[in-house]
Amino acid sequence: MSSQPLSPSVVELKGDFEHEFVHTHGIRLHVVTAGEKGNPLIVLIHGSFGGWFEFRDVITPLANKGFRVAAVDLRGFGMSDKPPAGGGQDIRTLTGDISGVIQGLGYDTAIVAGNDTGASLAWSVAIDKPERVSGVVSISGAFPVDFRRSIAARPWDFMYLLVSSIWCRLPVRTVPQKFYKAELDNNTSSKFRKNNALIYEEFLRLRHAASQIGNVQRGTVYNHRLLTSGVPLRWLERRVESPVLFLHSGQRLWLPVIRRARARTASGFEETTIRKAKNMPHMENPTGFVDAIFSWLRLTP
Repeated sequence: MSSQPLSPSVVELKGDFEHEFVHTHGIRLHVVTAGEKGNPLIVLIHGSFGGWFEFRDVITPLANKGFRVAAVDLRGFGMSDKPPAGGGQDIRTLTGDISGVIQGLGYDTAIVAGNDTGASLAWSVAIDKPERVSGVVSISGAFPVDFRRSIAARPWDFMYLLVSSIWCRLPVRTVPQKFYKAELDNNTSSKFRKNNALIYEEFLRLRHAASQIGNVQRGTVYNHRLLTSGVPLRWLERRVESPVLFLHSGQRLWLPVIRRARARTASGFEETTIRKAKNMPHMENPTGFVDAIFSWLRLTP
């Protein structure tokens, strides 16, 4: 690990997309965009150990399907601003950030897609700002209350999450580098890591580089708490009014999470798995991920 913080430019990757900044809630958020302005907007939200770059292989393909795509670096990550962590990393603030990104890009509504804590935020935006959300794509994640209840009911199925969650609730401000690899290994299939070794190693390299940007690790610590975060009382019994696509690995442990997610949804709910993928289909099988979203949206009223 480098003794000096790295520049945020280490995640300023080149490709068929543009790097932009959206000003919202007094901070500047980095978004990577592609597709025609005016096309339906899809906002992609990363988890606590990654960044926008984990969606890099699906941005252009989604744009080619007729969408305006925006992959976000959450506050405290990548090229986005990194205000003091703590009060500014709670779920209400980050939910407001995503709503602000939608409006800052010139839209009233968007499909919000998130993985890990990004899924926690996607559900939370749909709960708190239903007027901003036309659909939710939940990638191996859930509304924090439902996820917490699922873990409490069967804690032995979620031992890795329990360990990492406990660590990030301790009075620490850094994350051991081994956590970044362990989390990636735990959420991708062994076949992906073996058959796509170069792709896997590149994602791991980007994770390690992004973690060494100044002041990022404290954001990671607070962000990881969102998986099982407390929420405002008024959110507890609310249901998502927009359609939901729940992507998961097919493992038995997801069954109670899916049951709670279905009950949380007032409109259409669909759950599916993607071939050759575990919990990160946008990285493991980008084509399958894009096709699943496109097929779902074609059949969604």
